[in-house]
Amino acid sequence: MGGGKKIFLANLALVLVAGCVSVPQGTSPDSTTHELAFGYIQVETDGRYPRNYPAKLRFFLLTNQETGVRSRVNVDAESGVFSIRLPAGRYVVDRLQFSEGPFRVESHVQLAFRVPEKKLAYLGSWQIELETPRTIRHVRIRILEGEAEFSKKFSAVLGSKRTLIATVLPKPETFETRGFMVDGQPNARYFRRR
Repeated sequence: MGGGKKIFLANLALVLVAGCVSVPQGTSPDSTTHELAFGYIQVETDGRYPRNYPAKLRFFLLTNQETGVRSRVNVDAESGVFSIRLPAGRYVVDRLQFSEGPFRVESHVQLAFRVPEKKLAYLGSWQIELETPRTIRHVRIRILEGEAEFSKKFSAVLGSKRTLIATVLPKPETFETRGFMVDGQPNARYFRRR
């Protein structure tokens, strides 16, 4: 197992354990445990003349299709791990926001998935390619299952008897869209020179 995967697994274990330990008052520990969705995102820049800043996914927005409630899911910049408490139901990821230093890029997507009842939802390993800056920037997304032993490792970390992990890959598993600059110019003194 490579060093990157070990760091990823350690960070994800910490996120999962932290998410399962903090229980709001009035809820049982099992209901909180079973509302967790998590995964891993890796972003790469593709093309000539990349910026000096590596591209990172800052967050993505998802909507519960049954209630219409929107949620923002922050992605850890160093490890690429994300997790959020989601009750069982149907969801769609509809927007991604990337950062390249002070620059922001957004993409509109339609990635649908269903969180099962009484199980943790593993949303897979998302491989994202963001083209270098140009007139039209493409964003390519591939969603993979990841390691075969993934569920076993985290069931062991969280306690195998009460934690079932379901692999729920958002559909479609491959998607291509465009990326758009969010800020016309970053809010930096350099860009406001006269």
